[in-house]
Amino acid sequence: MQKSFLPLLAAVVVLAGCEKDNQSIEAREERDPSVSAGQTYMDEGDYEKAITEFKKALDNEPRMARPHLELATIYQNYQLNPIHAIYHYDRYLELRPDSEKTAFINEQKQKVFNKFAESLINSVPQVKQVMQERNQLIQQNTELKRQLATALNTQKATSAPAPGTKQTATQTIPKTAKPVAQATAPSPATSASGKHQIYHVVAGDTLSKIANKFYQDSGKWDVIFEANRDTMRTAGDLKVGQTIVIPAIGN
Repeated sequence: MQKSFLPLLAAVVVLAGCEKDNQSIEAREERDPSVSAGQTYMDEGDYEKAITEFKKALDNEPRMARPHLELATIYQNYQLNPIHAIYHYDRYLELRPDSEKTAFINEQKQKVFNKFAESLINSVPQVKQVMQERNQLIQQNTELKRQLATALNTQKATSAPAPGTKQTATQTIPKTAKPVAQATAPSPATSASGKHQIYHVVAGDTLSKIANKFYQDSGKWDVIFEANRDTMRTAGDLKVGQTIVIPAIGN
């Protein structure tokens, strides 16, 4: 039991030692004369002298991390040099990868980058003009959408029926066209030309029956025969469906 407890105790001692080492490193760097002097100048607002002191500390000990954090703060907020600020933030994280300030530093780096990108856009006339035109188009598009919505609402309001009134559907009744006289097949009493009629032979027909039908005189069958000699060889030459001419005769 005692033997299994010893490795665990050793691990706890090592972790505690590492944390103590980190704290001692931070404390030692802050006690460095150049770092301490640079922080004093920062408090006084003399950033040029502060930069000089922090750089002196790095010259004396390149593995120090604290001066990079202070320099990044100055270049971000006071000297306004985004490239230097990002560089010193990165150097601090390289030297202190497990720092509890990592999230804060990454957030500051993003702010510096965004501000730097904005300054680039504004410093180039062509890019600035393009961005201005883009913003104008966005505003115009928004205004057009607003006007369209207003017009649609107005149209709905004017087309809606007044309260208390019934909306009746109006129906347009097309005018009735005048009846067109339809062409009809000639009937036994009607002649297309006024001189003769057309007749279609049916079963049981003879020239005598046809003459009696049209002339009320079966003896006038020869009149019909003579009018159709071109299609009839004899008076009995009739076929069902055959078309014959019925001449008009006087009373």
